[in-house]
Amino acid sequence: MGVKDLWNILSPISERKPLFELQGKAIAIDLSCWVVDSQTVTDNHAQPKMYLRNLFFRTSYFLLHDIFPVFVLEGTAPTLKHKTIAKRNEERNGGEEKKKGQKGGRTRFNHVLKECEEMLKYMGLVCVKGFGEAEAMCAYLNADGLVDACISQDSDCFLYGAKVVYRNFCTSTQGNRTTSGGSIDEYSMEKIQSVFNLGRNKMIALALLLGCDYDDGLPGVGKEAALKLFKIVDDCNILQRIKEWKTNSTKYQKMEAELSNPEICTNCGHKGKVRSHTKFGCEDCGTTTKCNDSYKEKRLLISNELSMRKKALLVDNFPNQELIDEFLIRTGSVPSKLDFKWSKPMIVKFIDFMDRKVAWEPSYAFAKIFPLATRWQLVNLIEYPIQQRLNISGVFFPEKIKKIRNIRSVASYEILWFDKDKLLDGLYLNAPNSNDDLSEEENSDKLTELVTIEPQDIVNKCYPNIVQEFEAERNAKKKKPARTRKKKDDENVDDNVEKRPVRRKRVNNATEIKNNRKIVDFIQKVPTAIEKPLPALEEAFDRLSITPKRMKKNTPKKRGPQFERVMATEKLDSILNGSLEMMFNELTPEDFASDLDVSLDMSLVIDNIVGATNSEKVENVSDKENLANELGVKKPRNRKSSNIILDEHEVTDEFDAFNKSYVPLDKRIGNEKNFTNKPNESLMSIDTNVLNRMSMGIESLLDATDD
Repeated sequence: MGVKDLWNILSPISERKPLFELQGKAIAIDLSCWVVDSQTVTDNHAQPKMYLRNLFFRTSYFLLHDIFPVFVLEGTAPTLKHKTIAKRNEERNGGEEKKKGQKGGRTRFNHVLKECEEMLKYMGLVCVKGFGEAEAMCAYLNADGLVDACISQDSDCFLYGAKVVYRNFCTSTQGNRTTSGGSIDEYSMEKIQSVFNLGRNKMIALALLLGCDYDDGLPGVGKEAALKLFKIVDDCNILQRIKEWKTNSTKYQKMEAELSNPEICTNCGHKGKVRSHTKFGCEDCGTTTKCNDSYKEKRLLISNELSMRKKALLVDNFPNQELIDEFLIRTGSVPSKLDFKWSKPMIVKFIDFMDRKVAWEPSYAFAKIFPLATRWQLVNLIEYPIQQRLNISGVFFPEKIKKIRNIRSVASYEILWFDKDKLLDGLYLNAPNSNDDLSEEENSDKLTELVTIEPQDIVNKCYPNIVQEFEAERNAKKKKPARTRKKKDDENVDDNVEKRPVRRKRVNNATEIKNNRKIVDFIQKVPTAIEKPLPALEEAFDRLSITPKRMKKNTPKKRGPQFERVMATEKLDSILNGSLEMMFNELTPEDFASDLDVSLDMSLVIDNIVGATNSEKVENVSDKENLANELGVKKPRNRKSSNIILDEHEVTDEFDAFNKSYVPLDKRIGNEKNFTNKPNESLMSIDTNVLNRMSMGIESLLDATDD
């Protein structure tokens, strides 16, 4: 809605502000934008009249936070927008065919706006109707200083002359860009001009080039090309420059000839070619090598404008003068003064309207409209004298202040109101979410308590008497002494009830023993004339007799763990008839080898072990030979070897054939110096059986073939 891509261009300078910064301001609101937002949130069949519900809560938020809304209604749509309206109606109706003779009007949408106007009337607000577009009237009111800003989703507000525009209104506390009390995006025309050098005329030129609600724009032209054009043309001359695209053709023909001239350098724009200027420099630029490239960027901007002009010449109605006049010329009257007085809300009519249109229960509707009625009293009754405020008819009377409240860091009072003029007698209100099982008296008692939460500063200005009474009551509670328990009289006490004995703290007195004198008697006592003189201090201490502390009977003595182990050993020895003691007595120092200081030679130990194994092997071999002789087994002989061939099942060691005898470790260490690299012949004398096994029997097979 509005100029195409204008919000995308302005998004970098938008400021997200909390809604409490709008307090005390008058804001013009494009009502149609809020209605459209509500219709796009949910399906109309699933949630009918959603726009009325959202409008009430948003308006209620403004009124309760001291922000005065000025709602602007749509007037007669300009002729330029008929095509756009017809297209939107077709999309809204689900693609139904348009009836013959039906013009692109707002019949259905105007009916929706009338419902909104009626509800706002019952809330005490009067709407302003524009002679054309609603955003145009909002912009006119802002430009004339009648309102501080305007709220609209249409970027056309800037083209109509608005200074400050708010969009993306949100009262929710959820999401990434929200605050605790709601937020809104602010766009300032002053900041737009300083950052982007975009004025009102350039924005109108954007509408001509890119398109808006009134025109489709030039085909093939985007925001980048339009912004390049604005770099070489000022805001006051941009519209005239666009008109010259068709009227002043000679000017642009010269520009095209200049760009296409090969004798002009594309870098500096002087006579000559780029190659010659690069080698020998340019006389006009005053350089010996190369030249200035200041003309290069200007050349690109000129070619961009010529390209846009070619596309504009293909459109007959470009530029659309009717569109320019729509934004620059006011075709209707604008009010010179606005009455910002908030009228008294009509509670009964509002409840009946919401029951018919939105299907709200009367109790729920009353709970929503009642805080607005009490806030209107606090804001508007300040003009009357204090005594007259309490006697005005048709208002609710503040009975008392119940307690102090703090709502979003705002000091407030919870006030109990009284309907002295019977304003709610004609209403049948059920308590919201009331239980049907409750009696009528309980329900009526629940409804009679009318409570609202109001800011302390407003209450103190309008009803200072009840504030003083509340503060006096609070101070009296603080100064009141604490209550003491009253003692029961003897007459009221039953005689049959036995009194519990009072327990006294037990005092641990020292046990007095007969003939036991204290040490004080020996030191501090002063002798009299009759008594004998006291002995010396040392003699007195010698005479002292200290009584040991008596132990309780059957109290086990504390003993260490070693004593317990000794006792356990003695008990075990008694069970074994003293065998442990006999074994311990027969032990000698040799049994404790770790205590003997003997240095063992490990080489001798190794020699003894190895020598024993060799002697065992020799004995085993001799035993095998004797056994073979006794059994009469002959030794088979091989032609090339005279060694013994063992049985297949007998396991032999491959290292048994080595004739090398074992050399002790100490001798090998002593003969280390005589060691040579020559191979030992004794090591090479290997049994032929071992060689046969290593050759896998190939030599024996060859010998058999020779025979």
